Amino acid sequence: MKKLLLFCSVLFIGASLSAQTTATNFTCNDCASTSHTLFTELDAGKVIVLVWVMPCATCIGPSQSAYAAAQSFSSSHPGRVLFYLADDVGTTACSTLNSWATTNSMPNSTKFSNPAIKMTDYGTAGMPKVVILGGTNHTVFYNANNTFSSSAMSTAITNALNAGTGITEPANIFSINLFPNPANVSTSISYSLESSSDVTIEIFNLVGEKTKSVFSGNQNAGEHAIDVDCTKLSNGIYFVKLSAGKIEKTIMFSVAH
Repeated sequence: MKKLLLFCSVLFIGASLSAQTTATNFTCNDCASTSHTLFTELDAGKVIVLVWVMPCATCIGPSQSAYAAAQSFSSSHPGRVLFYLADDVGTTACSTLNSWATTNSMPNSTKFSNPAIKMTDYGTAGMPKVVILGGTNHTVFYNANNTFSSSAMSTAITNALNAGTGITEPANIFSINLFPNPANVSTSISYSLESSSDVTIEIFNLVGEKTKSVFSGNQNAGEHAIDVDCTKLSNGIYFVKLSAGKIEKTIMFSVAH
């Protein structure tokens, strides 16, 4: 009986970790001896693309994809998307990590070799592992191991940027709510528009993959509500992205059948 209870406890802990939706804070020095506090960066409106590597040969391609996704925002959002490259357990010499990043064309990365930055805070370990973090709620917008989708990472970065502070948006969507949350069979998205606009509503999973298109069409100014069928969505965490013209807003919800 004790073994069974222990086994069930381990399963529960594992399930909790895999459902991690908020970042874990850390304060430590990078390989250039500059101190960083994760939550301070996120509260300032920065988006962090955090990649753990051994480093190893199999880490190169996926790490370069994550780096390219981060760099693709350097012109449109200068200084807001940061690429953090961390040693998996914080024991690799910084000189080795710096050399690996330079050799594999990731020059604009901040390197860390510090055990304070733990990949196990975000579920199972990967090689590499990528998480994308943003917003004053310190949200995990992307969490994947070993192989990655460039388009999903770009979508996650966009969602994280929209959740950041200090963003001046034209007045269009001025409210968005979702109820019930957690959802079971269905949930309702309610929102207000200040002006007539082309609207799209989509649902993305925790790794930034689109799982459902909810609505696409032109709507007048005023109050709107759309019911979402959740019966075919697996249990887990999702993001609703509402786009009206050039404005996008994202709200997180969960499904529990």
